[in-house]
Amino acid sequence: MTVGSDASRVPSAPSVGDIQRIVAIESPVVRNLEITYCYSRLAAACVTRNGEGANWCTYATWASRQAGRTIRGEDLLENLGRRLGEGRWMLHPVATLWRRLLRRGLFQRETRIGRVTAELHTPFDAFERASAAVARGNLKVFDEIGLQFARYLHDCPPDAPAEAAEVERFLAGLRPGDPPEGQHLLSQAFARYERVRFERDPKRRAELALLANLEIGLHEQTRLQPQILEALDAASATQQDLGRRALDALVPSATRWWPVVRGPAAAASGTWARAIQRAATRLAREAITDSLMVLALPGRMLALGTHLADAYPDELVEPADRELNELLARFEPVAPAPDDCGARDWSDLDQRMHYIVHLFRAFHLHEQLSQPPFNPDQVTSIARGIIPEGEL
Repeated sequence: MTVGSDASRVPSAPSVGDIQRIVAIESPVVRNLEITYCYSRLAAACVTRNGEGANWCTYATWASRQAGRTIRGEDLLENLGRRLGEGRWMLHPVATLWRRLLRRGLFQRETRIGRVTAELHTPFDAFERASAAVARGNLKVFDEIGLQFARYLHDCPPDAPAEAAEVERFLAGLRPGDPPEGQHLLSQAFARYERVRFERDPKRRAELALLANLEIGLHEQTRLQPQILEALDAASATQQDLGRRALDALVPSATRWWPVVRGPAAAASGTWARAIQRAATRLAREAITDSLMVLALPGRMLALGTHLADAYPDELVEPADRELNELLARFEPVAPAPDDCGARDWSDLDQRMHYIVHLFRAFHLHEQLSQPPFNPDQVTSIARGIIPEGEL
């Protein structure tokens, strides 16, 4: 087991400048690919610095990779494939064309085809809205937490003594207070990562790392709440907007009507419009929900609405750390109530955190999570701002 590291062994971790460069990328698709790969590099640097076991960036790598599928709109195709069942072979020509359109920016407004899609107000509007909401959440978290990991790795020497001045300055740079605006949970988490570096007891190391990961996870999920609600409500928002669009198409001057008149008129004109698009809206809502309720890990697809029954590693079966147990108690049911962590409603923060508690605890020592998310050729394409071929 590696505990701590000297500076010569720390891999080239992304810098603050790297984070800022990625944040400035306009294309949500290319930006997401860069974010995903950057998370994997941050995760690897943390392992080299602090020793084995997952850190928050380990899970963020795969969550960002999954988000990319929604951002690129690939979830709709998979949803249609599942619905066709035995007739899946019929989808192959459509799948080929669909992937080409997605790669050309079907849902991205900075591309020509994306602008056309947006102007046409097609039944794919809900997917465009969900894609945009997920992209904003992906950027929001990376811009904050990814930045702090880069600061931590570059500002805090890997061979610094305990309570080093550099570490204290880094922690002091985090905002006090609770999320969504405060960064107290992040401050506590990074202080625990530092303690992991000096801890020799495997059980104590695992508990400290798990607590740090969960604290960052709770901060992240609190910050993401608006974007998650927006993504899940994308189909409903599209349907509600149909009446306004239908009214504007029928009576262009309606844009100048008083709201007290325009509202009921839009609702009336939207009645037939909603009837026409009801089936498409239902499909969109189901597909969007499905896309947000799965997480692809190396060799494993997790259904987030189903209980995660994987066994915990020995070090985390019976935690001894008081603060860890207090945090677990916030989201775990009190015995003898059954412990089912499946998140039936992903918009509920407590349900999401209940699942994340199980995920982080069960997969803490899974070496497969350290695999790179992309192959070398794909990484080369991403660095050139080109969407790679193959599975992403």
